[in-house]
Amino acid sequence: MLQFNLPKLIAPLLLAAAALLSACGGGPDQTQLERELQDKAGSDILPVELGMVDCPEDVVMTPESVFICASEVAGQYYELQVRIIDAQAQYSYVHKHHPLQLVNTEAVLAGEVGYEVGFDVMIDCGDGEYLVAPIGSSFNCVATRVESGAQADIEVRLEDADGRLSWVLRRS
Repeated sequence: MLQFNLPKLIAPLLLAAAALLSACGGGPDQTQLERELQDKAGSDILPVELGMVDCPEDVVMTPESVFICASEVAGQYYELQVRIIDAQAQYSYVHKHHPLQLVNTEAVLAGEVGYEVGFDVMIDCGDGEYLVAPIGSSFNCVATRVESGAQADIEVRLEDADGRLSWVLRRS
């Protein structure tokens, strides 16, 4: 007759479940990670403030795990990519977005575009204090010739996490 020793069968299952739960996010380790990311990544983009960071709860914190944590900057969506480095949950992160202060961005573009076309221009990239753009993405601004008011579109590309821009004047 086949006999089952229930405690011997359940113990390994409970241990496996406990190990699985401890490897997943959502607990104190996740909260600590989110706070650390907010502090560290937030200091990278000062003077603008990084909002609360929210990482996925179903992440398995094992070496080489890569996941996206969401936040907000100046009321706009912002992402950080996190990579777990080792079994002690050491991690690295990269910014997937960059906040551009519009006044400074427009001034830099006005100088560059004005130099290229040979006359003074004003640049308008929209309203608000900041534009938060994904790194590698493009957005449009309008260049207006100071003397005549003639306008042209500029396609601006955010090249890297340092805020380096490239642009192309789109003449109609």
